[in-house]
Amino acid sequence: MNSSTPSDVFDAMHDLMHVYRAHMVRAMASVQPGLTLNEVRALGFIGRHPGATQKELVQHSGADKAQVARMLGALQDQGWLERLPHAQDKRSRCLTLSAQGMALHKALQASRKTLATAALKACDAPARAQLLALLAQVRAGLEALDTQGGKRVLVDADYQEALARVDKEIADPRNKILSREN
Repeated sequence: MNSSTPSDVFDAMHDLMHVYRAHMVRAMASVQPGLTLNEVRALGFIGRHPGATQKELVQHSGADKAQVARMLGALQDQGWLERLPHAQDKRSRCLTLSAQGMALHKALQASRKTLATAALKACDAPARAQLLALLAQVRAGLEALDTQGGKRVLVDADYQEALARVDKEIADPRNKILSREN
């Protein structure tokens, strides 16, 4: 790649994530056919945060409450998830993986680790550390744009217009819910 404009960098990251997700979908299907990417993300979050509440999962994923409730019901029906009463809030449920769910979570983690190792095999430890540092800088730059005094900081009219389109698209119930990586 000869160009290095900011949009070229983000295009490359976007393309990379598409390739990575395609490999992850195939890897997930080899571990547990029929498992969706959102279910994998939920299992990962609950596996890393045992006792988390449904509300915390909704906040983490950015998904709709009803969608998360349906997904948790499906995970519970499969025997991978347990919902236990919260000690302080009887209206709330704590999410934990069952023994079967923990085994699935560990298999998915191993698959993800294998894929990541294969993807980064040409990068030595200093290159991986440099990549992590660069990604942290990009993330910090994006997070600095998110809010200032409770309001979004908009750089220019084009950026403001693009944000408005994205916000409208995300809010549209006909579109799939966008969720963050675990």
